Amino acid sequence: MVRRPLTRAALFLVGFGLMSAAPAAALDVRVTELRAAGGTVRANLDVRDVFPQKFKDALETGGSIHLRLQIELWQDRPIWDKLVQPALVTVLRIVLDPGTRQVTVSDQYGEINRQPAWQEPVALHVDVARADAIADGSRYYVRVLATLGTLAEREAEQASDAVFGRDDGSVSLGTVGRMLFHAVLQVSDYLQSVSTEIRTRDLGGRELKTGVRP
Repeated sequence: MVRRPLTRAALFLVGFGLMSAAPAAALDVRVTELRAAGGTVRANLDVRDVFPQKFKDALETGGSIHLRLQIELWQDRPIWDKLVQPALVTVLRIVLDPGTRQVTVSDQYGEINRQPAWQEPVALHVDVARADAIADGSRYYVRVLATLGTLAEREAEQASDAVFGRDDGSVSLGTVGRMLFHAVLQVSDYLQSVSTEIRTRDLGGRELKTGVRP
C-alpha cells in the first residue's frame, strides 16, 4: 500500500531535481579594479545579466534573489599554485522597492548598493584578501565563482506543501516525502540559478596593493 505513493513521490523528485538544475540565463562578472584599502585588498566588480525575466518576475512579486560570490586569491607558482588564504564567500540579497522602483543590494551588515530597477551593470565592492598576505615580488590572480538565483528554503516549503500537504505527523507518508524532497534540494542551495567562473590575468603583488585594472 505504501510503495505506489513513494514511487510517485520519487519520480516527482527526480523530475524536479532535473528542472531546478537547468540554467536560468547567462551571467557576466568582471573584475574592474583591485586595490588595497585599510589593510585589505578589495575588488570592484561589474555584474551583468542579473535580471532575466524569470528573476524580474520574482522581484516584482515581492520575492528576492541572491548572489553568492566566492573570491579566491591564488599565488602563481611554477609547479603548484597556492591559495593565499581561505576563500572569502559573500551572499548578497537583491530586492525591489516597488515605491521607488529601485533595486537594493544588501549583505549581512546592511545595504551596500541602490540603483534604478533593471539597470546594469550592478556595481559591487568585495574583499579579496589581507594586504599583508601578499608579497611584492610574487605573482597572483583572482578567481571569482558567482551564483545568482532564488534561495531554495522558502520555495522548498511551498513546493513540498503543494505536493505532500501540510501534514505535521511524525510518522506519515507526507513526512517521509518531505524528507526526501529536502534531501534532493540540499544538492544545491538554489532552486533556479545560473553560475559563472572567471579568472583575472596574472598580477604583481605590488600592483595589487597600489591599484590595478585587470
